[in-house]
Amino acid sequence: MKIILTFTLLMIPGVVRSLSVTGYSGSEVNITCKYSKGDTAKAKYFCRGKKPNKPQSGRCSELIRTNEKDEWVHSGRFSLYDDTRSAVFTVTIRDLSERDSGTYQCGVERTRGRDFYTEVNLKVIRETDYHRTTSSSSSSSSVESPAISSVSPVTGTNSL
Repeated sequence: MKIILTFTLLMIPGVVRSLSVTGYSGSEVNITCKYSKGDTAKAKYFCRGKKPNKPQSGRCSELIRTNEKDEWVHSGRFSLYDDTRSAVFTVTIRDLSERDSGTYQCGVERTRGRDFYTEVNLKVIRETDYHRTTSSSSSSSSVESPAISSVSPVTGTNSL
């Protein structure tokens, strides 16, 4: 019974939600977080760490927050834009370093119960690792693998 219940929860959209994002040191990354159309008026924030286990038990370490709609808000290396028509908010992190690798949360503040979170797993690669990876994959003649063509900003993809 427990296995079936777990499987059922994983199949319900929005119950388990995460993003995997890769960026390069010295560059920037854009992270796009989806939320419910019913949450457009609520505050959005981006924080580092795991989400709290209980409602109102505190949050992960907040990096940027906004109540503004459809305009950019900036705080240090972080910027956040809440696009209410698309029900997504975008977080930009500039001047990435390997220390930025880790777990983050896109949060939507709710007055009752638990805030809505999307987990973001960020991996920052040193530019020297990027060059080593592309040169080693291009030297392989028996297996064709896609090459990374630039070190411009990379955005996350949903992994549901």
